[in-house]
Amino acid sequence: MACSREDTDSEERQNCPICLCEFKIPRQLPCMHSFCEKCLQDYISSREETVKKLNKIECPICRQAVSLEGKGKSSTIVASMFPINVILQSIITDDAKVKVDRSCDSCHSAGKVRSAQDFCVECEEGMCEICSEVHRNQKMSRNHVILSMEEFTSDPHNVIKIAKGFSCPEHDGEAIGFYCKDHKIACCSKCCTVSHRNCASVSDLTKELPSLLQELNPDSVIEQMKKIETHLKSFVDVNESSISLLESQVNDLTNQIRELRKKMNDIIDEIERKVKIEGHRICKEETIRKQEENHHCQSLINSIRYSHSLLEAVKKYGTETQVFLMTEKMTSQLTSYLDHIQERYTKTDTTTIMLETNPQVQHVLSIGPDSLVKIVSKREMQRLPRIFVKKPSISCRIQLDRIIEITDNDRWEPNYFGITYLFSGHLMLADYTNYGLHLLDSSYNPITCYKLKHVIFDVCVVDYNDMVAVTIPGLKTVQFLSVMNGNITPTKTITTKYTCYGITAAGKGHIVISGYSTDDRKPYWSLVNGEGKESCHLIECDCKSSYTYVAVDSSLTQIYVTVHHAHSLYCFDISGIKKFVYRSVSLTNPRGVATDKHDNVYVVGHASNNIHQLTPDGVVLQIISNGVPSAPLAICFNWDGDVFLVTNDSDSRKINQYEIK
Repeated sequence: MACSREDTDSEERQNCPICLCEFKIPRQLPCMHSFCEKCLQDYISSREETVKKLNKIECPICRQAVSLEGKGKSSTIVASMFPINVILQSIITDDAKVKVDRSCDSCHSAGKVRSAQDFCVECEEGMCEICSEVHRNQKMSRNHVILSMEEFTSDPHNVIKIAKGFSCPEHDGEAIGFYCKDHKIACCSKCCTVSHRNCASVSDLTKELPSLLQELNPDSVIEQMKKIETHLKSFVDVNESSISLLESQVNDLTNQIRELRKKMNDIIDEIERKVKIEGHRICKEETIRKQEENHHCQSLINSIRYSHSLLEAVKKYGTETQVFLMTEKMTSQLTSYLDHIQERYTKTDTTTIMLETNPQVQHVLSIGPDSLVKIVSKREMQRLPRIFVKKPSISCRIQLDRIIEITDNDRWEPNYFGITYLFSGHLMLADYTNYGLHLLDSSYNPITCYKLKHVIFDVCVVDYNDMVAVTIPGLKTVQFLSVMNGNITPTKTITTKYTCYGITAAGKGHIVISGYSTDDRKPYWSLVNGEGKESCHLIECDCKSSYTYVAVDSSLTQIYVTVHHAHSLYCFDISGIKKFVYRSVSLTNPRGVATDKHDNVYVVGHASNNIHQLTPDGVVLQIISNGVPSAPLAICFNWDGDVFLVTNDSDSRKINQYEIK
């Protein structure tokens, strides 16, 4: 009988990220990741040189440095000094209760064995009667919440309600009751008088909770963690498919050899033996490598599941303050997870095994088996779909990194109205003046140029096979082209209802275009599917439109459209409902628009010679003018979202590259 999803999730939360089996004595590191005590012992032993030199290890999940107690002692003793994760232990226990017969953790560290009578929620340690009395009287711990073991085991979620970290991290035992808007941090009364006495806006945390919880949105954090989990599962699935393909290819090789054996008898028998050995060797090596990747990936999945299940528990049983603090902590972890994915899990490879046969097989008797055939393997990188997860909107430091000189053979000065990165790492430019699509390599050297017969405006990449789409305003069409092996080939054309200028991809082969209506020149944007079916939305404004650009956020739920003559940026949801309009006296004739990895919005001011950085809700973060070329035009981000390019029509063969710090 199939188990329920809740049962499955509960079971997976009980698995150690190292051994992938059910936890046995889960020990928790300061970074909140937990492992079996035995697994932790083995891990510490495997890092013997680092432990001896630095007395530290790295967490196997997040790589945070962890200082070790008990210098010079065995890994068994060192591992046992980390606290037991009592919340996890309570989940593992069949009746969701922590076992009553636990020992005193303080005495255990001293090599003694005494039964625990009480439990400190903040220290997450069991205490005997003597240690409990000392704990209550010490200045550092007198305000800790201490429960009897009976109280704790009767309702283990008390741990969640008053979990460690909900008191002030700077002042032990002080309740967090205030919020500093200047530093965007929750604090206690002592913090207010010491660290925030000069801040302009410090208020009661309770009054700020509704807006803070709305901004952080614990449900959104949980959903984003689930998206990360789905992405990691996709990574595992691709690797599993690659392993299956390798095994299948080895079988295919065997069949090929059997066919050759009919003509080559004894020599083919020898070749078959060698092919099998070599093929299985490659398969085994690649399988081990893939399984190691999947093992680490699965460990991260388990950690993420535990994190969002903990947040769900806090959300269900905790106070608003606790929900806010835990959400804030999990939001920080979310950024760590995304960085970890960006570092290791944005792409994987598929190894192909092929048989290369000598064309002079008829001379096999004189050639010999070693020269007849050989096994070759080839890895092809496969980029996984971009993970669309919102990070907190933050202002950041942006600096001009370099100015790229574009070389071409065109007679007329180019105007690069469109620019986009391809998934291959190449760059494509749409030249308005010379009707050309310029393909550059990752170092911005020219590869080829494809000439169209009409004026083109903007360009975007549509799918992960580097299919691109370019707008042709004069024909009211969008031309799709395939970019492969340095060649650009037209594939199909769709006709649009109105004149089209801006274009961006919207996932699953869909695009969003912008332009103006034919009769009254009203600006509009339209969602277009792969068959060319449109869903048009006119934009109400008091002027006739000319150039417009369009962008979407990473979750494909918000549409941003610049309207040149209205000096405005319009934001809509995917159904066409207007969310906000951004105008500023310092934004004149806006052109290009794009979003970064935090979903911040960047609007190019063509006549104001600047770039406006906004939050997804339209609040200005900063206005960038230093290093911005005169008359900037189009803007695009790389796939990591930390580098962007800006074209211009003042010195049009130069493109500015900026880096986000």
